[in-house]
Amino acid sequence: MSSKEASAKRIPDTLWVHGPDGQVGTLHNTDPLSFSYSDTWLATPGSEPIVPGLQLAPGRVQTPAVSAFFENLLPEGDQRKVISMREKVSTVFGLLARVGGESAGAFVLVPEGETLQPPVYQHLTWDQVDLLVHADGAQSAERDEIEREAAALPAPRMCLSGAQFKLQLYVDEDGNPARPMGNAPSTHILKPDIQRSDIKVFASSVNETIIMLAAVKCGLQTAKVAYQPNTRACLVERYDRERQPDGSLKRIWQADFCQMLAKPSDVKYEAEGGPTFKDCYDLLGASALPAVDRLQLLRWLFFNLCAGNDDSHAKNLSIIATSKGLRLAPFYDLMCTRVYPGLAAKFAFEIAGETEPGKITGAHVLELAESLGVAPRYMMNLALNMAVQLPAATSAVVEQLRPMLGPQEKVLGERLVQKVSSISTRLAKRITESALLNGEILPEQESGETPGP
Repeated sequence: MSSKEASAKRIPDTLWVHGPDGQVGTLHNTDPLSFSYSDTWLATPGSEPIVPGLQLAPGRVQTPAVSAFFENLLPEGDQRKVISMREKVSTVFGLLARVGGESAGAFVLVPEGETLQPPVYQHLTWDQVDLLVHADGAQSAERDEIEREAAALPAPRMCLSGAQFKLQLYVDEDGNPARPMGNAPSTHILKPDIQRSDIKVFASSVNETIIMLAAVKCGLQTAKVAYQPNTRACLVERYDRERQPDGSLKRIWQADFCQMLAKPSDVKYEAEGGPTFKDCYDLLGASALPAVDRLQLLRWLFFNLCAGNDDSHAKNLSIIATSKGLRLAPFYDLMCTRVYPGLAAKFAFEIAGETEPGKITGAHVLELAESLGVAPRYMMNLALNMAVQLPAATSAVVEQLRPMLGPQEKVLGERLVQKVSSISTRLAKRITESALLNGEILPEQESGETPGP
């Protein structure tokens, strides 16, 4: 190994943090991590902090907000372990040094002194993308050829948060895929089926596609998704990337709720000290349209209860920068986890102290309303309307996708329709019975009321 190659493999002491408008600051390899804004960024009119908890000021900052913001850019669990083994690094800083070139949001991390190069892509067919995701032994030679061609290009330096394997792609306006190389931005995230040796989780990509599309039919603002049949995967269009008139991509600032609330990814669940639902609701006071975004958040909560999505934690919520200010980002990572018997049947958030979805009643909904300062009739109306809307929406999406699904995927679709219908019907029944027992007047569906005490 040459001295240049050895130096390239060495972890630097600092990483430059670049935004769409230039270098924002420097991340320092300290324990815990520390960050300093660049003098140029501090002097730039209209400059913004990288996250609200790290206000613009000179000098080095070493607070939980620094560690939380940057650590949450990395994958979690097994995916982080895979990157760690591949790159031979174990610290958060070391991982960011290796794969922090393309992640969620606006920032690119590169070793100090490194110049950002123009984006480079390896153009592929969808069948070649399938090889990168699913190649077996018989196809290994074809996959090796793709990787040999990639070896002449800058090595990918990209990562995405979450515990599931994902492949970042650039998809042009004609629908043709390419693999971003180096620090090149992506437009889409390809999510193949989750592979677990301990739990039988099958056809998860179809599951996510169906539930995401059902959410759209129920009026939730979600990331755009499609089922990609060549790769048998869920293809998600990134809402934090914007095509420019010249064809280039602009990175858009975003931060998930763990980043916003200075919580590391290993405490994303409320049960282990992570954000509560009230924390998330209150956080939207920073939105440019808090009432609109809080309504979306409440509908998201009841959607997840009706859809059987028990993994709806704070990292599955984000804030995004828009021309009118900060807003709740489109929803993502929606799926029915309860269709898989091996997964824990506990909801990610407590609803008035209850985490077992099958025990949540109208009394819990009313107590939640009181804790948030929301009109009780309005909250009951949201819950009941979602329970009515979602089964029909799920069934319609399954029928829409059926022609492109294989036998196993069709079975999963049928199970989803049954599971969502069962969960929603039982939730509506418990809410109604609880309201009658307590002498509550049930709200009229599709009420025009607005949130308020």
